[in-house]
Amino acid sequence: MFRRAVEIPRPVPAAPTSRRRALMVVESCGGGTGRHVADLCRGLLARGWDVHLLLSLGRVDALFLDRLAELDGVRCKILPMRKGVHPSDLSVVRRARRYLRDEGPFDVVHGHSSKGGAVARLMALGTGVPCFYTLHGFGADDPTLPRTKRLFYLTVERLLCPATRRVIAVSPEEQRAAVRLGLGASRVVLVPNGVGASELAPREEAREALGVDRRDLVIGFVGRLVLQKAPDVLLRAVARVVPRVPDAKLAMVGDGPLRQDLERLAVGLGVSERVLWLGERDARRLTAGFDVFAMPSCKEGLPYVVLEAMSAGLPVIGTDTAGLECLVTSGVNGAVVPCGDHAALGDAIGDILRDPAKRARYGAASLRRVAQFSVDAMVERTIAAYAGESVGALDTGLSQPQAEARAPTSDELDECEAVAS
Repeated sequence: MFRRAVEIPRPVPAAPTSRRRALMVVESCGGGTGRHVADLCRGLLARGWDVHLLLSLGRVDALFLDRLAELDGVRCKILPMRKGVHPSDLSVVRRARRYLRDEGPFDVVHGHSSKGGAVARLMALGTGVPCFYTLHGFGADDPTLPRTKRLFYLTVERLLCPATRRVIAVSPEEQRAAVRLGLGASRVVLVPNGVGASELAPREEAREALGVDRRDLVIGFVGRLVLQKAPDVLLRAVARVVPRVPDAKLAMVGDGPLRQDLERLAVGLGVSERVLWLGERDARRLTAGFDVFAMPSCKEGLPYVVLEAMSAGLPVIGTDTAGLECLVTSGVNGAVVPCGDHAALGDAIGDILRDPAKRARYGAASLRRVAQFSVDAMVERTIAAYAGESVGALDTGLSQPQAEARAPTSDELDECEAVAS
């Protein structure tokens, strides 16, 4: 992978001055962040932009490299960055500022996630180039982090806020958290992730790849096996489902440091024979083979894996902290339960698995809902943010009372505006 990655930087002819020019900065190149950056670069290229990308190889996956290799016209430069704060960050910022000066002028600098966002804003500081920052999961609002670390991240975000033209949130929950914690109600805008034409394998092919038979009812999970994703909560939920749904199986797509602990937990819960440990796979080859999709996470932005599941016509059962507000409505295309409540999660999964008519109805609703979340819409809303225009209201498919119930209170907004000012 590394040999392949070091071939990424490639010369690109100098762009005509009439073309708009964007410089992306990203440290975390895997998962949803990497996918978003690749989709945004492709969309800007298609609209005539000249796109440059400063990236690190410390956290990268094969899917991001595949997508990047397809982007003829993006000029890439490897800029090693560490995940956490480190003295080497000073050198990173100096090198990034040199790139901005030597390869400029640029119309926008756009940083992604915490480290990429910090580097982007520091490199653009004092240059007159407007800087934009996409959160991809607001670290200062992550309940799995120690309180001291969350306070540190929040302090950094507030200090860098004046150097940020717009803060871009990928979900309404993330947008409200950023406003509530003082990043400014007028500065934070909503630009949800989007998916393009379905790249999913057919259901029959996916079922064969999963190794399940016709009668099996498969609960799908896709993600890293880490604390934030709460896979232990899902295992406990499945232990509650199995006695009532004898044909239920759990497909765990992903790997991580919790793998061995989770395997031991499955044995202790008596469900080890019902769990398929599939490791790191291309989930697009498997998703259509699931019957329901589970998202037990403690914290997400707007999960691409859920968008893919909805594209496969699946009901989604997830938590109220998993970035699902504009994707899943209980009783319409799935269920949303309290974070960490394995009993509620298990009951919701079991209820849907036992009712084929409900699964079909919810799956059809997922297909209708996901059609609103396209890559083109994401790119157009981002360009509108660059131009200082209104990105427009998001049609979530929720009824007006539901949408209003999820809006921040006037007291919250007053508090946030006071902090921001």
